[in-house]
Amino acid sequence: MKINKIITLATCFGLVITACSSDDTSGDSTTLTDTIIKESMFNSASLASFETVTATLEDGTSAECFRITFSSNPVASGPFCPTTINDVAGMGFYDGATNPGLRVFAAALLNDIEADGYDMVNNDGTVNVDFFNGATDPNLSYCLEAPADDSLQLVFTIPAYPKLATSNNVITEVELVGLSLDGVPYNGDPPSAINGPSMGGPGGPGGGTSTQINFPSVDPCGGHHDPAGYYHWHLVPQVANQVLAANGITEISCTNIAQTNDVELVGFAKDGFPMYAYETEPADLDECGGRTASTTEYPNGTYHYVASTLSAPNVPACLKGVAAANSFQFQ
Repeated sequence: MKINKIITLATCFGLVITACSSDDTSGDSTTLTDTIIKESMFNSASLASFETVTATLEDGTSAECFRITFSSNPVASGPFCPTTINDVAGMGFYDGATNPGLRVFAAALLNDIEADGYDMVNNDGTVNVDFFNGATDPNLSYCLEAPADDSLQLVFTIPAYPKLATSNNVITEVELVGLSLDGVPYNGDPPSAINGPSMGGPGGPGGGTSTQINFPSVDPCGGHHDPAGYYHWHLVPQVANQVLAANGITEISCTNIAQTNDVELVGFAKDGFPMYAYETEPADLDECGGRTASTTEYPNGTYHYVASTLSAPNVPACLKGVAAANSFQFQ
């Protein structure tokens, strides 16, 4: 996958919204003496550095932000593509004509891909897999499985004090949503299996053909590696098994990440608000999948996003706050 991808303020956000910029003169914001994000919340095994910087936000203002650097690929991952039509591996978001939806990468999906006219399975039952290690045949379709590069560092720039945007930021295809406590990026919808990334790439402009596809695979926890080599998620994995069940998937399960049995802080959105996984999804979520409530980490209450236990992807559909203009880099 190529990543190059109101509520009433007084009642819902008064506890957490702050002046995110020294230039902010809004009367709706009040400065807090404490920040929502704490260095101690992150996994020290993958956290490389945590520093305070001044950065430009997407609305053009300057703000105090945290620049948080992690080593890449800190969690277990896979499986992704099947070797043969008889194997059960990861899954994919299929948008072809036959049985579209979240599908297990196994015989039923592969047969549907073939029925839709895409040549992914060879006569001997082997599956065409692109490991990004050489040229592929443009007359064939491929399951995409990019390799890992554990030498990378991932750099996130997140506002220290969340600031409400004038309108919701609707998350687009492969757009960064936020980061986990391990430093794994959360992203929006993966590229179309049929049309490829909207910005061009495998299966679409600049890749694939009109009759063949390059289909990104994800593992049972909803993650895969970008072609650059860093692992990222399209699901909040702590409730992935509930999402699989809701989508009728029983052949695979997310075993690399422990499933939540209560309410769990899982990371932060790129606008600075926390992200949570709830075993039981609350009924009072707003249009972005968020709510204001007390949690173990925030006993006085804070606005936070909640991972869906039904939808795939299950990351927030939109963000309420203003993100940094350059919120993610890898090096």
